Amino acid sequence: MFENITKFFKNWKKKESKSDNNSRDTAKERLHLVLMQDRANVSADFLELMKQEIIEVIKKYIDVDESAIDVRLTNKENSDGTNGAPALYANIPILNIKQEARKVKAKEEEKQEEVKESEKKIEDKKEEEAEKKVEQAEIIIEEVNAEKEEEKQEEVKEENKEEQEETKAKEEIKSENN
Repeated sequence: MFENITKFFKNWKKKESKSDNNSRDTAKERLHLVLMQDRANVSADFLELMKQEIIEVIKKYIDVDESAIDVRLTNKENSDGTNGAPALYANIPILNIKQEARKVKAKEEEKQEEVKESEKKIEDKKEEEAEKKVEQAEIIIEEVNAEKEEEKQEEVKEENKEEQEETKAKEEIKSENN
């Protein structure tokens, strides 16, 4: 019977020391969190709100295990081993990627392809319009050149006519003189 009492107290002491260790670890973790929140100037409520918003955004695209999500502030360790700036740590277990997210990605890719096609059509149309303008300019140039050629031919005819008239006049003068 004495052994049972001794076992009882030993077990009770072990439980007490375990709970002391647990409560010590819990207190240490809480103190660490308080210090981190203080350094980052972030309240626990703000951190919880941020955590919920992050989870809501992620849940749009993937199924997550909400019970296993761990979002907390930690200290980023510097290269020399000292604690540096606070960092947000998020461990979010993914269960499955939602089909809607995949469809959204496919739709985005499809839209990008449509935009590319539209841009190509616009570019082709611009090139076609430019070609038409070049053709119109060439036609105008040909018409102007043709008009100039006609004007030159008219001038040559006029000059020839004048020369013929001069020649006739000279011949008349010669025939009158003879």
